[in-house]
Amino acid sequence: MAFVRKKGKSYYLVHNVREDGHVRQVHLACLGNRPRISNEVLEQVRQSHPQLQIDWAAVRARAADTFVSPFAQLEGVDMLLHAVRTLREDLDELNWDTLAHRLSERGQWESGTDASAASGESQVRALQREMQELRAQLEAKLKHPPAAAPLHSETNQQRFNE
Repeated sequence: MAFVRKKGKSYYLVHNVREDGHVRQVHLACLGNRPRISNEVLEQVRQSHPQLQIDWAAVRARAADTFVSPFAQLEGVDMLLHAVRTLREDLDELNWDTLAHRLSERGQWESGTDASAASGESQVRALQREMQELRAQLEAKLKHPPAAAPLHSETNQQRFNE
């Protein structure tokens, strides 16, 4: 049975296996500081451990029920705020043309084929899709700001712009 385990400030996806009458934990994936089992983690585990039959819905549900949201604590909110600021700075520096050109150059240089250039283009398209999904999530969250602290107050706007 697979489950999420916390060790220190990090979470891990582990699975118990019985070998020679003893139970041993197999480390399936490091989840970082949040017990979220993303589709990428799921695919990584499926590729690394194809012999395991894991009920992913049950594992995700147990993780969601067992662990408190990281945003329930001030530290989690600070980490999100830092991540948002970093993302905003990264996006400010993003130039689509330069990115596409560099990915294309790198791909052709590394493999000497046009197929790698197509891979660079697909990465740019994937980034665009992710940014569109991010926009949708941001818009949904901003439609329902907390009642106690309006988003557009001067104090919150100043803090956000810092």
